[in-house]
Amino acid sequence: MITDSNVEEVRRVREELIKRHGGLDGYMKHLQAMDRERIRTAKKKRTCRATAPAAKGGRPERRKPTAKV
Repeated sequence: MITDSNVEEVRRVREELIKRHGGLDGYMKHLQAMDRERIRTAKKKRTCRATAPAAKGGRPERRKPTAKV
C-alpha cells in the first residue's frame, strides 16, 4: 500500500483537533460555531458595503477613451 504524506498529515491534524475539543461531538460543535461566525461576518460586510455612500449619483466615474497612436 502506497502512503501519501499529505493524507497522513490531514489525518494526524484531524485526530489532534478531535482530542482538543473533547471528542467528535465537541469538534463538530466547534465547526458549527465557526460557520455561524463566518456567516455573521459575511452579513456584516454585506450591510457595510450596501450602506457606503455612492460616488457621483451612484455610478462609477467613466474614463474617457484614449487615442491609440
